[in-house]
Amino acid sequence: MTAFLSSAAARRPANLRDLGGLRTTDGYRVRHGVLYRSDAPRPGDPRDARALDLPEGSPWPPRTVVDLRSAAETGEPHPLADVADVRPVPLGASLTPERVATAAAGKDGLGWAYRLLAAEAGAELAGIVRTVADAPAPVLVHCAAGKDRTGIVVGVLLAVLDVPRATVVADYLRTNEVLPTLWDRLRAWGQPEPDDEALLGVDAAALEAVLDDLDAHPAGAAGRLREWGVGDDDLRRLAERLLEPVLPH
Repeated sequence: MTAFLSSAAARRPANLRDLGGLRTTDGYRVRHGVLYRSDAPRPGDPRDARALDLPEGSPWPPRTVVDLRSAAETGEPHPLADVADVRPVPLGASLTPERVATAAAGKDGLGWAYRLLAAEAGAELAGIVRTVADAPAPVLVHCAAGKDRTGIVVGVLLAVLDVPRATVVADYLRTNEVLPTLWDRLRAWGQPEPDDEALLGVDAAALEAVLDDLDAHPAGAAGRLREWGVGDDDLRRLAERLLEPVLPH
């Protein structure tokens, strides 16, 4: 990454978005103002939705935060702890920044690391499903950069809601549109760039590996989540919380 942006670019989340508006295969769409994804919030970030370029109807700050980082990555109190219920859900060692930085160099690639994380973190993913279904909204899911661990969690949530795979992958790839700003922000908070430039952003093949594993279950994504401890009532509440019908014009 050769372009350095002004320090002002580091003063708000670079990879924040509301997942509202994404459509399912059966005539529904994700509600606005319920589920957000992002890179890690930082002290001094704006507390106003307009300053964060969130769409109309997307309030900020969130009321619940799912923080996927490990304790070693955090170190200080969460900057939204005064306004939100912050729930740490570290997703193991498979996709810490250090693991991501080395995964692509291995014979199995980053897709292997993604699949390993999903397989290891079934109980945590089940808990996140229940949090998104039940906790006060908006719910923010984030890790450090908002791309790998966050990408897996959001990919699983969208897949079980029957959002088409192409839409799930397209949302995941939106991280690549903000890389200069994202890495300017990460550098400002002490996270070095990986040596391999391919790991600065995201690659569809990595998330596709997780989606393939979900689809390989005879009952699809819902069946895989049931194996991880998600009940049918959990899935019903998740859909009721997140989805609304697309009304005809």
